[in-house]
Amino acid sequence: MHTFAITYVYAENPAALDEHRPAHRAYLQALATTGTVLASGPVRHDDMNGALIIVRAESSEAALALLEHDPFWVNSLVVDRAVVSWNIVIGQWAH
Repeated sequence: MHTFAITYVYAENPAALDEHRPAHRAYLQALATTGTVLASGPVRHDDMNGALIIVRAESSEAALALLEHDPFWVNSLVVDRAVVSWNIVIGQWAH
């Protein structure tokens, strides 16, 4: 397994984000329970509102596939996402 950092950029739709946030968090929590999601949380940069999600998967394609059923993605509340491989060498997640 490899570790990947996935970034989300959210749509500018606070009401819809609030509506779907409980299901979004429950979905990610279920993946965390299996050890697939290592961490997740909101991030902000200037005017960008989004999230950083750290996952374990076999490939970047598999990492994104894990999030295909995320309620934020399904409901078009993620307007951009990116995935990068992360080689962790220090810390509790290092291999």
